[in-house]
Amino acid sequence: MFAYGRKVHQRRDRSCKIFPDLYAFKPFVFIKHEAQSVKRPKARSGHRIVCDHKNLYSYGGFNPCISDTDPDMQNDQIWISSKPLFKEVWKFNLVTQQWKRLPSRDMMPNELASNAVILRGNVLMVYGGTGVPFGDSCSNFLYVCNVDDGKMHIVPASGDLPEPQYGQALICHGSYLYTVGGTTGYEYTCDIHRFDLRTGIWETVYICSGRDQCEPNGRYRHELAFDGKLIYVLGGGTAEEAFGFAEIPAFDLERNRWMVLNTYGDNDDNTVPQPRRCHGSVQYTDERTGNTSVVISGGYNGDHVFCDVWRLDLKLLQWTCLRKCIFPRPVYFHSAALTPKGQMYTFGGIVKENNKVVRTDAVYSVWLTIPKLSEICWQALIYYRYLTHKSQNELLHMGIPLKFVQRIDWYDV
Repeated sequence: MFAYGRKVHQRRDRSCKIFPDLYAFKPFVFIKHEAQSVKRPKARSGHRIVCDHKNLYSYGGFNPCISDTDPDMQNDQIWISSKPLFKEVWKFNLVTQQWKRLPSRDMMPNELASNAVILRGNVLMVYGGTGVPFGDSCSNFLYVCNVDDGKMHIVPASGDLPEPQYGQALICHGSYLYTVGGTTGYEYTCDIHRFDLRTGIWETVYICSGRDQCEPNGRYRHELAFDGKLIYVLGGGTAEEAFGFAEIPAFDLERNRWMVLNTYGDNDDNTVPQPRRCHGSVQYTDERTGNTSVVISGGYNGDHVFCDVWRLDLKLLQWTCLRKCIFPRPVYFHSAALTPKGQMYTFGGIVKENNKVVRTDAVYSVWLTIPKLSEICWQALIYYRYLTHKSQNELLHMGIPLKFVQRIDWYDV
């Protein structure tokens, strides 16, 4: 049914009918996904995406280049009131490759660009963000959205709330959400606050005041990694500069202090990623070795847009350039997310096309790990678009395990 790691040519059956190329599992190679639905999200930047085993979810975003006469938007009253920001949550089923916009758009906040977003179970957690003009209206509220029905509401909060900002980053540890950094549009911080999901109380963890030389510079549009003890701050910057990766700021939650970690360059040429902000980032743990790695992709340094992909082993602090894993086009202000099995998806962002800067609605994926053989077989079935023509009972009767059949969003087919 499929071939692993090699080129496979077309073949003919006895009636000389040409079959499509056979499926070949190709790790570290970007694949573009063509949407199979008429309705789909417009090109955008500044949005955020997350993934589970079944869907990709996209929150918010920004596009000032959509025409007032666009037939898809001119009768959309919510868009008319929120443009150029998208007051919407979309889901993209990873099997059917169909988009669906969730309801309850009127319950969403007005700050819809450069939010921090985490998916926990079926709950999308959205914190911070900005309206337009950027920085004039920022948020320090936490919203939660049920991705099953689209219902969204604000989470009541008290305590020492962070300053309203955008471009911050989040991690979830136990019953706490930690927010790091961000900007008001004028000032940049790398302060840390945490929100107790049980009590609804904000607490200050660390305010960077210059008392410790290890405190990092203030920044926005950075990314975080977390190993259960240390929070690693990856890149980011300000309107004037971007921060590098040879030295990485890390915050020790147990000791409540910052440190600076020196990283090791790629084994081939001893290089590390160039400084950047507005890049994508995902984190995964290799089931075979147990090592946790973070992968960064794309980004922007103020002059250059990147298309490269780098992996950092958090235990060894070793950078590896994934030289075969290159974006089709340089991109920034996109968003990246990882499925539980190790497939990284990206959506949207700003690209250069014919010497022009434009926003894209492209969805790409790339395997960062080698999954189990059963997962590769499942990917082959998806490739042949065979699954959506059968009912759930038919697929189960054929012997396809329930855990795979349940990934199909039958409502959208």
